[in-house]
Amino acid sequence: MNTIAREIFKAIHENKWLSIEYHNKNGMDTRYWIGIHSIDPITRRLVVDGMHLGQYSLARFNIFVDSITSALVIEGSYYETDQGLIRDIQKYPDKYQPLFCNVANLKILSYLEMCNRLDSTPYTRDIALIKYLDQDILKGVDKFLSDEQFRNIVRNFQYDSEHAQKDSGIKLKQLVMNVLSIHTQRGLYVLAYRRLSLDVKKRILRQDDEITICTEFTLDGTKESIRKYLDADDYELLDDFNKNQERIKDIISHKSQYVMAVDDMPYIIGIGRDIALDLHSEYQGIIKMFDEGKQTIPLKAFFGELTARPRRSGAVPIILQDQRVNLDQLLAINNAMQYPVAYIQGPPGTGKTSTIINTIITAFFNERTVLFSSYNNHPLESVFKKLTQMKYHESVIPFPVLRIGNQNVMKQALRYMKTLRQKAAEIEVVQSTLEKNKKERTENAKKLSDLLKKYDELVDLRERQETLHCLIDYEQKEANDMHLLPFVENLGSHQLRNVERMIKSRGSITNKDALNLLEHNADELGKYLYYTSASYIKRIEDERHTELRNILEMSNEERQCEEFVRFLKKKENIKKLQEIFPVIISTCISAHRIGVPEPVFNMVIMDEASQCNTAISLVTIIRGEKLMLVGDPQQLNPVVLISERDNEKLRRKYGVSEEYDYRKGSVYKTYLACDPVSDEVLLHEHYRCNERIIGFNNKKYYNSKLEVKSQSKEPEPLIFVDVKSGNSAKKNTSVEEAGHILKYAELHKDQSIGVITPFVNQKDLLERKLKENDLHNVTVGTVHSFQGDEKDVILFSTAISGNTQRTTYGWLKDNKELLNVATSRAKDKLIVLADLDKVNELHQQTDADDLFELIQYVRSNGRTEVTQKEIMSRALGIKPFSTATEEAFLQSLTTAMSNIMQTRNRYVIHKEVPIAQAFRDNTVKSHLFYSGRFDFVIYEATDTGEYPLLVIELDGKEHLEDEVVKCRDREKEEICRKHNMQLIRVESSYARRYSHIKEILERYFSRA
Repeated sequence: MNTIAREIFKAIHENKWLSIEYHNKNGMDTRYWIGIHSIDPITRRLVVDGMHLGQYSLARFNIFVDSITSALVIEGSYYETDQGLIRDIQKYPDKYQPLFCNVANLKILSYLEMCNRLDSTPYTRDIALIKYLDQDILKGVDKFLSDEQFRNIVRNFQYDSEHAQKDSGIKLKQLVMNVLSIHTQRGLYVLAYRRLSLDVKKRILRQDDEITICTEFTLDGTKESIRKYLDADDYELLDDFNKNQERIKDIISHKSQYVMAVDDMPYIIGIGRDIALDLHSEYQGIIKMFDEGKQTIPLKAFFGELTARPRRSGAVPIILQDQRVNLDQLLAINNAMQYPVAYIQGPPGTGKTSTIINTIITAFFNERTVLFSSYNNHPLESVFKKLTQMKYHESVIPFPVLRIGNQNVMKQALRYMKTLRQKAAEIEVVQSTLEKNKKERTENAKKLSDLLKKYDELVDLRERQETLHCLIDYEQKEANDMHLLPFVENLGSHQLRNVERMIKSRGSITNKDALNLLEHNADELGKYLYYTSASYIKRIEDERHTELRNILEMSNEERQCEEFVRFLKKKENIKKLQEIFPVIISTCISAHRIGVPEPVFNMVIMDEASQCNTAISLVTIIRGEKLMLVGDPQQLNPVVLISERDNEKLRRKYGVSEEYDYRKGSVYKTYLACDPVSDEVLLHEHYRCNERIIGFNNKKYYNSKLEVKSQSKEPEPLIFVDVKSGNSAKKNTSVEEAGHILKYAELHKDQSIGVITPFVNQKDLLERKLKENDLHNVTVGTVHSFQGDEKDVILFSTAISGNTQRTTYGWLKDNKELLNVATSRAKDKLIVLADLDKVNELHQQTDADDLFELIQYVRSNGRTEVTQKEIMSRALGIKPFSTATEEAFLQSLTTAMSNIMQTRNRYVIHKEVPIAQAFRDNTVKSHLFYSGRFDFVIYEATDTGEYPLLVIELDGKEHLEDEVVKCRDREKEEICRKHNMQLIRVESSYARRYSHIKEILERYFSRA
């Protein structure tokens, strides 16, 4: 599908006009704005309302998609799209396949693209753009625009659309009506506004009913937060801006040191957004892959198209930086090398970074190219530092890894390449020695691979055992104990016993078993890495790398950087660069600089994937044939600016399901929700915290799955400091807590100390006090700055004091991600500071309160009961057999099985069965009968053929609370009912468990 079809799709779903250039039958090119009224996808003909840009006249006419030479959605325009057309596209995607190809995927990509555009910090571009419009707006937006006003706006929109793209970014402008702005010394902060859209047909500016709130705004090139003008307790007032508008004005007006005036005049403002990355062109690479049938397995997994686990590739040797490794880490590395998709959940202190480094070294040893990426710089810098500081004897190994990114990072990369080139020139490499060393290390590869395969199978068998127990327990409760169904008897007497026998036959597998199969000669490994790395860097002298050499030899650094950025844009240059640097490190955003949006690396490794937003992460994922996601959904989520209202509005427009929710999810959570077949490895051996410190997190957030291996012998690892705080002059601060922290820092200058606080005000206070007292052994930050970090001692400054409000406490008490990260940074000692009387006052016994439980746990030195948080996590082994949805599924399955298990005939399962193929005649007038499919159909096999008995549908990514989807589902149910067919639905949130149930059914039927 080309970009023109994508723009048509977007314009329809977002109720906007398209700016097009049309090549008519007379051979003339004409520019129009068009609003799409209807579509004939077979003939590729559109019925449109069109406006000629020279004459500003409107008419309805027919045009053909293939004659449109360019198209671009007009941001800020409004066209009243026929909702019947949108419902028809969603209801019958196959009908529109000739034009839009994969409608479900296109909906998701369009939704994510728009979320990314709104997830940016706005700024003021223009005020009172159109002559006399301010006065007209005061009288109401339904007043018709004059010819002059209308033409001015159209010309302005046309100019913006033609100049929207600059380099790889996008500059957008939205006309809005001011509701409340703050005049500051650095510029106008537009806090609240209503969006205005140009209705071309009616010649009016349409005003949004809803008010948009800007919690962040760019002033004079610097981001500013509303938290500068509103304290945390007042921040809640923004939730109902209409009701609290006057109070908000009063509070902001009193911030005299920042605020010159507040302004609620309803004039027109142009709000600008600079979008760092053009996802439209990036996503075109995904669409192209699906159009050509060349989509990678990671992309199939993202769109919920994996129904069976992909095959393993051949065994490869695993190469480790050192021998400090466990079975889970080895399995993670092995899965990353052998499977196209690998998910690694790394709770705090479980060796996540070490696992990544060992995976990269293993990939390098096996001549695989790697793109290592994350949304944030911190994990990238950590891994880059460790890879470039490895040593062989006293010499640093010139490991061929390159870090790319913004202009400063690019300049550093060029300098680093020069340094490596000089160093490699001094190293003499004997190729025959390298080949011998490599051959020696491959001998145990298959044995280790087989051992890890057995360990992987054990994990899977235990999960299947759990599923069987749940099925049996449920069905025994529903059935008469004396008359168990044949199906239930089969589960208990055959399948469960068989699984238990298989578990027993595999025996136990220990870390020692795996380590015995690994190469223990660190000196030999260092030697191999040293000389092999040098041999890679030396390739830069080959004739085919003349262009790169010329860039490196430029004297002007600015021009050198420009040429290198240009060099990276070409796919053929990336292939050349990988011959020298097979490992490249980049943020998710900067990955767009690497070639074109298509696979150019053997594998992508993404760290802190649970903090990576889904839209940007795809930029990296596109570029790899395999994917290793490393994260922890129990830690921090991505930080997003898009409002809940805008997010829900876009989800409804595109009919996108919860699995892809931009605000609530991350790329890690999305993959786990949409991929029902791939395994998630849990790194469960914890090496950081004292056992009693991590004990709280283990019980509360990790289902007690963590096995503590840390060496901390601190006799007093948990301390609570009851700080009697008064009413602070500034909200969410505690001067008394700051005093205790200063005393501790003064007395323990030999320790590495971190202070974590939930509030920026308290962080600022602490930093100022530490600086005044010349104390430099303490790092202070909010929780986001500490993820991935660790200290000997962590002081958790809650800043709960006399003026802490219930709303503030309510936000803090159940913030599991914040509390989990904050408490798991401490290696030897965790000190929690709070006003205990105030905590007891704010604590509501009927509500979940993780903070209160933490304080009680610390006060009792880890002896109090900790309630387990409800967690939906595959790797943590939480049973999902508890919800009403799953109860309904089990009940339906029980009933269906009892109906079809009355004979001794043979049964088979077929997947992706066309509805028309399942039935011989059509008794229902339905387009879906001829175009739709069933996920699975169970057939009875007789001498005369196969007869359908049961349909199982896995409700996937597009199954939302959407009437169009519900209508399509009702049609399938009606078709089955008319043909006396039982249909069972399984929600995709139970997909992992469902894959086991499907396998159980397949085994039963094959046996029958």
